[in-house]
Amino acid sequence: MVEIVDRSWTINGDFLTLQPTGVARYAREVTMALDGLISDGHPLARGIQLEIVAPKVPSMPLPLRSIPVKVVREFSLPRLPQVWVQLQLPFYVRGGLLSFCNLGPVATRHHIVCIHDLHTRIAPQSYGLGFRLAHRMLLPILGRRARAVATVSEFSRSHLDAFNIAPAEKIAVTYNGHEHAKRWQGDHSEMTIGRDRPFVLCLGRAQEYKNNELLWRIAGRLNRMGLDLYVAGELGAARPAHGLGHNVRFLGRISDDDFAKALSGALCFLFPSRLEGFGLPAIEAMALGCPVIVSRAACFPEICGDAALYAGPDEDQAWLAAIDRLLQDRSLRDRLIAKGLDQAQRYSWRVIAENYLRMMLRADQQIRQCTTRSSGSLGTLEDAR
Repeated sequence: MVEIVDRSWTINGDFLTLQPTGVARYAREVTMALDGLISDGHPLARGIQLEIVAPKVPSMPLPLRSIPVKVVREFSLPRLPQVWVQLQLPFYVRGGLLSFCNLGPVATRHHIVCIHDLHTRIAPQSYGLGFRLAHRMLLPILGRRARAVATVSEFSRSHLDAFNIAPAEKIAVTYNGHEHAKRWQGDHSEMTIGRDRPFVLCLGRAQEYKNNELLWRIAGRLNRMGLDLYVAGELGAARPAHGLGHNVRFLGRISDDDFAKALSGALCFLFPSRLEGFGLPAIEAMALGCPVIVSRAACFPEICGDAALYAGPDEDQAWLAAIDRLLQDRSLRDRLIAKGLDQAQRYSWRVIAENYLRMMLRADQQIRQCTTRSSGSLGTLEDAR
């Protein structure tokens, strides 16, 4: 094994400015898992020095023991997306860089970047023009220049390869974890839910690929089955103004503790999305003992295995039949809960953090080998960095 003298790595802390959902959740949990491995003296973390560089003091600080946070305040003008990441962050990277939320500075070569999906290419109608253009321009450059690329499923890896973002052999699949859901405390929630009738739960989102329309189509039939439909999340203009029955309850943005409480009382969790890179809410529901029905599409068969029921994203009757099976067959529901708990255990933030440490070690070894071959050539070392 090649001995690495300087094992300094910086974490791109731009995610600390975001709500802790989606890719920001991934970044927070992987960072905390890395901190735990370093604090515990894990062999893979031997000699490594990690720090977070962030554009401002986070409103929700991470409970870190070993990784310090350095604030590099972003330019007051212009306040534009990616200005801090592309123009400021590279000057504060010592050694390697970890970027967990799709984008990172293209100027940094000693870089491991997690590109979660290619939704902006596959479902462009769900995103604004500026967001799409930034991803279209930057992702191929990152995929080419970064020393390693991570993603969250084989499904996403196939897209990164097919769209020439990075070759499949350069991409490591890390998946997501489940442990964070175990920290949620439903008994701390003050939300009133499920007092009148049994209910099914879903997360509503504004993006078209989330397939909210299926939920609105089956709502009336659910009412006739004696079920309410609870919809959590901010829908914005995607929320129907009229035409839904009294059994549809919009909860709006809810906390993690609220979500845990809702999952504990729901007959099942519905996830009708047409496109997901990993589909973390499905695993969160499984981890908390709520049966899951998902689309037979995208990454879901890979991620959920036989621990979920499936229905086509346009097959209204199949969704209703699956819900009715859970309503009528208690033994099926119990089996699905047990399978879901086992399936969730397959996905661990600690294991993901260990995989990042392995990627960092390989990247550092490549730097050292490149430096050795160059016989002290400064140009070669600068190219490697």
